Amino acid sequence: MQAANTGAVRTNSFPSSVSFGGSDPLSQVLTGVALVAAVYFTMLFAEYIYQSYLAMFRDRVEIFPNTYASGSLSHTAIQDPKSPLAKTVYTSDNQRSGVEFSYSLFCYITSDTFSNGDDKLYHILHKGYSKPYPLLGPGLFMKGNSNTLRVYMNCYKTWNNYADIDNIPIEKWVHVVVSCKGNQLYVYINGNLKTKMALSGNTPPYQNYGEIYLFNQRKITIPSTTASLMTGTDESQVSSGELNFNGAAKGLASRVFYFAYALTYTEIQNLISMGPSPVMEGVNMSITPYLTDQWWTTA
Repeated sequence: MQAANTGAVRTNSFPSSVSFGGSDPLSQVLTGVALVAAVYFTMLFAEYIYQSYLAMFRDRVEIFPNTYASGSLSHTAIQDPKSPLAKTVYTSDNQRSGVEFSYSLFCYITSDTFSNGDDKLYHILHKGYSKPYPLLGPGLFMKGNSNTLRVYMNCYKTWNNYADIDNIPIEKWVHVVVSCKGNQLYVYINGNLKTKMALSGNTPPYQNYGEIYLFNQRKITIPSTTASLMTGTDESQVSSGELNFNGAAKGLASRVFYFAYALTYTEIQNLISMGPSPVMEGVNMSITPYLTDQWWTTA
C-alpha cells in the first residue's frame, strides 16, 4: 500500500495589482526605476537651462549699456575674460550661412563734428587696437565734411573694406546696426536696410580679439595701407593717398550691444523700442527720456 503524499505544494504567487509606492517587491522596483529616471531627466533639463543661460550671455553682450558723451577721454570695453571689468565679446560660431555677428547702438552726432569741414574721419566705435588701424572689426566713423557714416569691416582679403552711408541725421538720435552674415555686410539705420555689400574677394569678416573703443581720441595719418591683414607691410600697397583719423566725433552714444548672430528685423525693432539709456555714464544725473520727436527720426 502506497503512502499518501501529504507534503504541501509550493506555488509562485504574484500580487493581484502593482502600484507605484506599493509595499510589494515589484512595486518597489518600479518606483525606484521611476525615481532614477526622474532624477536623470531633471539633471538633463537643468544642464540645458544652464547651457542656455551661458549661451544667452555669450550671444548678447551689453558692451556700453548707458549713455556716453564724447570728450577728452575715450571709453573702453576690456576683452580679457580674466579681468573682473571685462565685457568679453566672443567670436561668432559658424551658423548655417557662415560667420554671423551684429553690433547695435544709438548715436547722437552734433554739428560741432563738422566745424572744420575737412575730409577726415571722426571716431564713434571700433574693435581692435587702441589706434583705429588696421584692426576695424567693425569701425564706425563720421566724415568731417558731410553727414556720412563710414562703416569699416575687415575681411581676409583686405582691412580697407568699408561702406559709406549718406544723409545721417544730425542733432537727433539714430539707431545703427552693423551685421555680418556669411561674407555679406549689412548696415541698418533706424531699422531700414541701407547697405548690403559683399566683403572684398567674397571672403569672411576678420574677427579680432582687441578691445572695443567708444569715442577714441587718437589721431593717426595713414600714408599708405597694406592689402591684407594676413600679410606683412612689405606686400603690395592699395593706395598712396592719405587716410586721416582725427579723434572722436562730437556727440553721444548709448546702448552698445553685441550679438553673436545676425539680427532679424523683429529684433532690431525691439532694440529701437528700448530707446537710448536715460542713465548718463560718469555724471551723477539722468538725461531726459528719448521717447519724443526731439530725438526720433525715420530717416
